Amino acid sequence: MEKVDRKFQIAARCIEHGHLHTEADSVLFLVKDKAFLAALRAYRLECESIGAAALQLAGVDRLIERVDRWQAEHAAVLKVPDIDAGFESIAGPNEPREP
Repeated sequence: MEKVDRKFQIAARCIEHGHLHTEADSVLFLVKDKAFLAALRAYRLECESIGAAALQLAGVDRLIERVDRWQAEHAAVLKVPDIDAGFESIAGPNEPREP
């Protein structure tokens, strides 16, 4: 199976259900990424448009607040997302879709 996130090795556990997740089924964004807050706001709008429950929307709203606060308090470390030279494979072609 192709890794979805090629930039990070991920080992995460869902606190609700205990499920384990890796880069094969998840994506990691860093709070210091200047594009992340806008992406999170777009995610919130999409959650609402597809009928996500009020508790999910409230959770995303609180996450947006925490990210916004963190970025305001750590403005000196915010950065434009990038891929360093020598790691071009991160943005390389995807495996072909299975028919």
